Amino acid sequence: MEPSVIPVCAGVIFRSGAVLLARRGPGRKHEGKWEFPGGRIEEGETPQAALARELREELGIEAVIGDEAARARHVYDFGEIELIALVVVKFTGEIKLVDHDEVKWVEARRLLEYDLAPADIPIAKVLASYRRRERYGGTHPKNFEQKYKELEADPDAIAKAKARGSTPAGAHLPIMVAEILEALGPLTGASVLDCTLGWGGHAAELARAAGPAGTVIGLDRDGEELARTEKRLRDGGVKIVARHGNYAGAARALRELGLDGVDALLADLGVSSMQLDRPERGMSFKTDGPLDMRMDRSSGRTAAEWLAAAAESEIADALARYGDEPDAAAIAKALAGLAAAGCAPKTTAELASAVGVAKGLGAGRFVKKDPSAKHPAARTFQALRIAVNSEREALAQLLRDLPSLMRRGGRVAFLTFHSGEEALVAASLREQAASGLWTALPAEPRRASPEEIRENPRSRSARLWRVVRA
Repeated sequence: MEPSVIPVCAGVIFRSGAVLLARRGPGRKHEGKWEFPGGRIEEGETPQAALARELREELGIEAVIGDEAARARHVYDFGEIELIALVVVKFTGEIKLVDHDEVKWVEARRLLEYDLAPADIPIAKVLASYRRRERYGGTHPKNFEQKYKELEADPDAIAKAKARGSTPAGAHLPIMVAEILEALGPLTGASVLDCTLGWGGHAAELARAAGPAGTVIGLDRDGEELARTEKRLRDGGVKIVARHGNYAGAARALRELGLDGVDALLADLGVSSMQLDRPERGMSFKTDGPLDMRMDRSSGRTAAEWLAAAAESEIADALARYGDEPDAAAIAKALAGLAAAGCAPKTTAELASAVGVAKGLGAGRFVKKDPSAKHPAARTFQALRIAVNSEREALAQLLRDLPSLMRRGGRVAFLTFHSGEEALVAASLREQAASGLWTALPAEPRRASPEEIRENPRSRSARLWRVVRA
């Protein structure tokens, strides 16, 4: 998030179809107006953690925080805020009034009848317009949002998705689990750092292998998915230490935990299926959505903002370096031209269409020649995601810090998924090994088995690198 934007959380607390509103008490800004209870998100806090703290302090309740319901920005005289509204799954305790003088349970459709604080009005509009989920025609869901059973983790629906070689909607299948456990073993009693927690599939298996005497620390820069994963693992009886942050800051995270290093480290550099499949994240050309692409939606520029401000040479360089795009110059010229005309792509469909036109393929829907063929916009989407999230710079920092993160004999595993990051990992590890820092560096990385590729096609491009601290 830009430094001038203040992040604020708000709780959408449901009870029997009604939503809790709280009225601001005397002496507060917008005294007498109604709001969704919450407050400022402090530095280093996830929105979920901040809301749990605020509800405890403001209302005296212990709350379980769920998914994001909506977000909106508003400019006050003291600056601009971004209000992130989160659903409260359940709470315990009796509501007490601290900063408010009244609370009221209100039907969602009647929220706009109340005198709301300005920043809360857009959130109320979203809730007031809520309708029961639409039914889809035919026998199979066509859109991501319609895959209700997979999104709700129905076991039969998940099994069917895996059987047809698909990743269940809203989930992520961990890649090369057995090979990673072998590369990082022995793990009993070990301290383990999972640099990219994601869905938590790898972390869960690492925690089971480490046992009660071991510790698994999970980092993830996506605060939204981090909160979901932490809850999912906790509900499943898996204990981990979760931290919101980029793996470029792994050294600082260990220092803050009082650790001088770890016995095993995993860095899965792939993008999680939850991010790729959710249209609102804007990372895929498969479904139309806002052109966002940020791993952490609480900070930084979106891909749409990046494209609107970037020079033609900067776009071309990113496409060539991060996507190996053969038509980088033509695509960059087209995108820069659209930006100059005030028409820079703002959605994934607009970007895919612009790439198609630049490649001389027209703006219509692209048809694959065969199942393994790449979409014409795939390299462009990959390159922009890497640029927007400064992924290459973060990986370079992790590799520089890597020897100091590991204890003597510590085991490291990297999962790479495209040529750029594979080359960077391979070159760095080989250079450090030549300096005597690593042993057991294989000449070639391992690949997923044919059986795994059939069940999870996204494992096809995975490469597993393994080294041991000398």
